Amino acid sequence: MDFSSYDLRTTVRLIVLSGESRRIDVARGSMRGSIFIKEGEIYGAITNDLQGDEAFFEIFSWKNKTHADSQVTEPMEKNIRIPTGVLIDLLKNPSANADRD
Repeated sequence: MDFSSYDLRTTVRLIVLSGESRRIDVARGSMRGSIFIKEGEIYGAITNDLQGDEAFFEIFSWKNKTHADSQVTEPMEKNIRIPTGVLIDLLKNPSANADRD
C-alpha cells in the first residue's frame, strides 16, 4: 500500500498502525530527509545534517514538504531514542511542532 497520498503526519501514523516496515523520503527544496519505520516502530531518521530525534523533528518543521514512502530495503541502525507512542501522540497535535519556512 502507498501511504504517501496523505499528509506526512497521517502517513507516519498509518504506517505505525499497520505494523509495516517502510521508509518515508521527505523533501523541501534542497533539504532531504528520511524516516524509517520497522514493524510499526519509528526507529530512524536522517536529514542532510542531522540524525535521530533531532532529524525527526527537523523534518516535521519543514513547510511545503513533499514525501513518498517505500518498502524498507536496507535497515539502518536505530537512532531514535523517543518511544514511538510518544512521537505518535505528538503528531496528533499539529500545533506542537508547527511547520516553519
